[in-house]
Amino acid sequence: MKKILLVDTSPRKNGNSEVIVDTIASDLQECEVIVFKMREHICNPCLACAACQEKDTQMCVQKDDLTANLAAINEADAIVIATPVYNQQMSAQAKMFIDRTYPFFNAEKTGKTNTSKPGKKAAFVCSCWAGDKDVYEKYAVWTAEALWQIGATNTRGYVFEMIPNCGDILKNEIHMEKVHELAQWLAE
Repeated sequence: MKKILLVDTSPRKNGNSEVIVDTIASDLQECEVIVFKMREHICNPCLACAACQEKDTQMCVQKDDLTANLAAINEADAIVIATPVYNQQMSAQAKMFIDRTYPFFNAEKTGKTNTSKPGKKAAFVCSCWAGDKDVYEKYAVWTAEALWQIGATNTRGYVFEMIPNCGDILKNEIHMEKVHELAQWLAE
């Protein structure tokens, strides 16, 4: 059974990121799914102390819910990070989540990662009001590719634009079809 980690990095309850994550979770009935909604957890920023770099496993000195989630990241077959776009960038919470994957980096290991489960699928999903979709798509794809650090080798970036209000993605059939396609890809 595939293990899938879905991360909602929006600070907004009932927002488009939450709809995306909850929809994917609902579609993945045949998988073991962990949904991690950052706003519901204690999540601290990386301290840049580099204590995690002195270990062969994923360890962080902080005692918060992100540290507790490192095992789930390691064991996952796939991960999705969903974020709203704020000021042409991922949310601060999304950046914090990615920064906290630093314990997976190991310059001396093959692929520069110490994950025990390489070959993960990873998707970075952005929802936004408007903007240059081509630029956002490059940003999403690039960010997904940067998840090699956690062992991701098969990555995708998605942008769902023109959805300014909470839950607006539900009104867009094309966007919702893409969300269901993402879930199907994760399950394959």
